[in-house]
Amino acid sequence: MHPSAPQLRRAYADGPQGQIHYYDAEGAGRPLLLLHQSPTSAIDFADTFPAFVAAGFRIIAPDMPGMGMSDAPPEPPVIDDFARAALAVLDHAGVDQADIVGHHTGAQVAIALADLAPDRVGRLALYGVPIMSREEMGSWWEMIVPREREDGAYRPEPGGGHLAELFTRLEPMFGLKVAQRMVISRLLAGPTLWYAHNAALSHDMSPAFAANRHPLLLITHTGEMLDRHTHAAAALRPDATLAILPISQAPAMDVDPEGFVAAVASFLSTAPN
Repeated sequence: MHPSAPQLRRAYADGPQGQIHYYDAEGAGRPLLLLHQSPTSAIDFADTFPAFVAAGFRIIAPDMPGMGMSDAPPEPPVIDDFARAALAVLDHAGVDQADIVGHHTGAQVAIALADLAPDRVGRLALYGVPIMSREEMGSWWEMIVPREREDGAYRPEPGGGHLAELFTRLEPMFGLKVAQRMVISRLLAGPTLWYAHNAALSHDMSPAFAANRHPLLLITHTGEMLDRHTHAAAALRPDATLAILPISQAPAMDVDPEGFVAAVASFLSTAPN
C-alpha cells in the first residue's frame, strides 16, 4: 500500500488536533500539495507520484486527520480543521507557498486553505468539485454518514462478511484495485470513520469558491461522480480552466495517472501568478 518509487520521505507534523502523516518527495522541485477525498488517504495519489516528480514537482501528500496514518481528532472535525492540518504540514515541510491538487473533499480543503492563508497558496487544480445545494448535500449526508457511524467497516464480524459486502458495493464503481484500497482505508479510520464524510457533507464551499481568485483548473470526465457538480463549479468561476479528460471511469489518478498529471502540469506551467 505504501509507495516506494520515487523514494519518498515519510514524516509527521504536529497539527492542531494531533499528528499528521505525510509523504514528501523533498528536493528542489516546485511544491505541490496533494489533498485526497474522504475517507481515504494520500495513497489515492500513489500512481501519480512518479509522473509528478518527473515533471519537476516536490509532492507533499498528507493523510487528513482521522484517515490513513494520521491521528484521529478528539471530536468531529470540520473542513477548516482539515485546512489547518494541511497548513501545519506546509509549515513542517518548510514550504512558504504551494500549488494544490484537491480531489472531492480535498477540493473543499484546498478552497478553505486558500481562504485561510491566501499567500500560502499558488494555483489550484480541483478534481471533482462538490458544488451542490444544501438539500442535495443533506440527502447525501443521510445516505452515507449514519451508516458509517453505526455500521462502520471497522467493526469485526465472524467470517468478515461485512468486508466482503463493502467490497462488493465498491467494486462496480471503482474496480478491484481501488475497491481494495477503499476497504483498507475504512478499516484504518476505525470508529471515527464517519468524521470525514460528516465534515465534507456539512460544508457549503460555494461562497468561498465563488470569491476565490487564485488561478484555477477544474478537472472532470464522463463517469466522475461529481461531473455535474464540477460543471456547476465552472459556471460559478468563468475565469477557471476546465479540463475534461478522455476517460469514462473514476478515479483518474488510477485509470490514467499520466494523463491526469499532464493536465495538471500543463495548467501549472502556464497559469499566471
